[in-house]
Amino acid sequence: MERTITVKGTGKVRVARDLIAVSRTSESLDKDYEKSLDNASVKLAALEETLEEIGFEKNALKTSYYNVSTEYRNTYDKNGSSQSVFMGYASRQDLKLEFDFDTGTLSKVLSAVAGCISEPELGIRFSVKDKSAVSDDLLENAAQNARKKAEVLTKAAGVKLGELLSISYNWAELDLYSDTNYGIEARCLCDAPNIAMDITPDNIEVGDSATFVWAIA
Repeated sequence: MERTITVKGTGKVRVARDLIAVSRTSESLDKDYEKSLDNASVKLAALEETLEEIGFEKNALKTSYYNVSTEYRNTYDKNGSSQSVFMGYASRQDLKLEFDFDTGTLSKVLSAVAGCISEPELGIRFSVKDKSAVSDDLLENAAQNARKKAEVLTKAAGVKLGELLSISYNWAELDLYSDTNYGIEARCLCDAPNIAMDITPDNIEVGDSATFVWAIA
């Protein structure tokens, strides 16, 4: 039976954020199915037009989630009996706008959206543009970390590290966002639409791991 050693290698990197991601959820409720969808489309068109006016391309705004469902509410009569009442068709669309990290551009986006009919309530997060490069660095670090652990363990045990037999990796999506979260409500945007964004988000710290199996002799 072949003798082996199994080691979990971990990689960690710290990278500077160079991307701003602005998210917006648009919702509509109406008893008429087509009207519910039309309401959502009107809000989206208004937001797209507003962004085009400040220099963004027509398709810069992306949809990350879209759903249409029926909504009911339980009502009770004087005898306590419940009845499910149809409230309408609820549509929800999650939208995302990404652009290079620039607080001046962020200020323009928020100021422009504040005057649009879309009733904006926005979420702002900070990320990186080249996500694959970060992932590659993490995996390289994990491999080096595992190799170093394996060499230390085999030397201490008086055996030799042999051929690499297998690598296991879960391929989970990395959360490449800064811990800094910036939220702003529609009322704040309307009250002070031209406010400057003087913020310095934290850099992004992320880790990943893989499991390595070597033969030992």
